[in-house]
Amino acid sequence: MAGVGTFIRLILRRDRVKLPVWLLVTVLSLVAMVPLLKETYGDSATLHTLYQTFALNPAGLFLTGPMDAPSFGALMTIETTLWWGLLIAFMNTLFVVRHTRQNEETGAQELLLSGRAHRASGLVAALVVAFGVDVLLALGIGAGLHMVGAPELWSVESAWLHGITLGLFGFVWAAIAALVVQLVESARSANGLLAGLIGTAFVVRGIGDFMGSTSANGLHEPTVVSWLSPFGWLQAARSLTAPEWWPLLVSLGFVAVAVPLAFWLLGARDVGAGLLPARIGRARAKQWLATPLGLTWKLQKNIFIGWCAGVVAMAVIVGMLVPEMSRVFESSESAKAMIMTMGGNGALIPTFLSAMLMITVLMVVAYTVQGITRLRAEESSGRAENLLATRLSRFKWLGLHAAVVLAGGAVMLALCGFVLGSLVAVTSDISVNVVEYTLAGLSYFPVLALFVGLYVLFFGLLPRAAGLVVWAYFGLVVFMSWIAPLLQLDQWMMNLSPLAHVASAPSEAIRLEPLLVLGALSLVSVATGTVAWRNRNLQS
Repeated sequence: MAGVGTFIRLILRRDRVKLPVWLLVTVLSLVAMVPLLKETYGDSATLHTLYQTFALNPAGLFLTGPMDAPSFGALMTIETTLWWGLLIAFMNTLFVVRHTRQNEETGAQELLLSGRAHRASGLVAALVVAFGVDVLLALGIGAGLHMVGAPELWSVESAWLHGITLGLFGFVWAAIAALVVQLVESARSANGLLAGLIGTAFVVRGIGDFMGSTSANGLHEPTVVSWLSPFGWLQAARSLTAPEWWPLLVSLGFVAVAVPLAFWLLGARDVGAGLLPARIGRARAKQWLATPLGLTWKLQKNIFIGWCAGVVAMAVIVGMLVPEMSRVFESSESAKAMIMTMGGNGALIPTFLSAMLMITVLMVVAYTVQGITRLRAEESSGRAENLLATRLSRFKWLGLHAAVVLAGGAVMLALCGFVLGSLVAVTSDISVNVVEYTLAGLSYFPVLALFVGLYVLFFGLLPRAAGLVVWAYFGLVVFMSWIAPLLQLDQWMMNLSPLAHVASAPSEAIRLEPLLVLGALSLVSVATGTVAWRNRNLQS
C-alpha cells in the first residue's frame, strides 16, 4: 500500500522519545514489583492471610480481581495485572488517536495524502507500529518475569503467557481506538470516549467478578458479564496461577473483526469528518460562558469530572478495605514495616490510611498536571492567540487556568479525606474524626501548587519542554512514594520529593513550616514563569 513506509518512519520520528519511555517504564516497573512484593508479602503465613482476606472480599474482587490461591503468583496477579492493563490500554489508545484523528483534525493528514499515499496508509502505519510496540512489550515482560521469577515463583510458561497476554490486550485496545477514531471529529472527543470505554470495561469486569462463585477446583469463576470486557479476557488467562492459553483466542477473534471494520468505516467517511454527527451547540451561549472564567472552566470541566470520579472511587474502595487489611497487618511483620515506612509513625490503621491517602493525593497531582498542561495545548493550537487578541491579558489568561486547576484539586483533596474518614467510621469500629481527615487531605494542597508553579516556570522559559519536565518529575515523585521507601535510599534522595517534607496526616500532626516553604517556592516559580511568558513570543 503506497505511503505506509513513509507514515511509519514519520510516526517513529515523532515518537522517538515517547515510545521508548512508555515501554521502559511499563516493563521495568512491572518486573520491579516482583522483588518488592516478595520482600514484603512473600512468606507463606502472609500469603495465606492475604488469600483468606481477598479471595472472596467484594471490594477486592472489584478492584483487583480474585486471588486464586495462597501463592506468590496469585499475589502478583491481583497487585499488577489489571492496573498495568489500564496503563497499557491508555498507551495504545492515546497512540492511535495521536497518529490518526489528531492528524486529520490539524489538517496534516490531508497534506500527507496529497502526495502518493493511499488513504488508509495512516491507519495501517499506526496499527503496524502499535503492534510492534505491543510485541516488544510482551517480550520485555515475558523475559523479565522469566529472569526474576522462573522457575521458583512460577513456571516458564506462566512468565511468557503473562507477557503475551498483556501485549495482546494492548493491541485489542489499539483496535478499539481504530474504530472510535472513525466515529468522532476531534482527537479530544476520541480520547474522552476511549477513556470512558476503558473505565466502563474495568467496571463491567468488576461486576462480573463480584457476581461470580467458587468452582469445584477452588478457583473463582466470574459470571458471563466479565466476558463482555477485554479486562475479563486478560484475567481469564490466569497466567501466573493456572495458565490457560485458549482465552487468547477471544482477543484474537475480536482483533480479526475490529481491524477490518475500522478500515471499512474509514472508507465510508470523508477525511476530517466523523461518522457520528457533531453535536450542535446552543444558538446562544450562556451568559457565564461569555466570560474568561466561564470559558476556562468549560475547557477544564471534562478533565476535572473524570479525575474526580476516579479519585472518589479509589477513596471509597480503600475505605471499604480497612477492616480486612487490619487482619493482614496483625499477621505480617513485613507488611507492618512497609506501611510504617510509607505513612508515618502513628498507630497502624491511621498509618495505613495515611499511606492510602497519599496514593489518592498522587492521583490528584496527576489531574493537576494534566489540567495545567492545557496552557500549552491552547497556545500550540492557535486558540490562545485568538483570545489574547481581545482585551484578555496574558497574565489573566494564565492565572485563570492555574486558579481553576488548583480549585479543582482542592475540591478533590477535601473529598478524598472526607470520603475516606466517613467510610472508615461507618464500616469499622475505629474512632475517626471526619473533619481531621478532610484537613489531612487539604494539607497536601501546597504540593499541587508546587507542580503548577513548576509547569508555569517552564511554560514561560521552555514551553516545548514544560510538559515533559513536569511529567518526568511526577514520575520521580511516584517512585519516591511507592518504591523508594522499600529500597531504603539515602535521605537526600528522598528529599527530592515534596511529599517527603509534608506530614503524613492523619497519622502525624500537620506541620505548617514545610507547607509555607512549598507555597513560597510555588509563588516564586509562578512569578518567574509569568514574567518570562509575558516577554516571549507565542509558539504555535
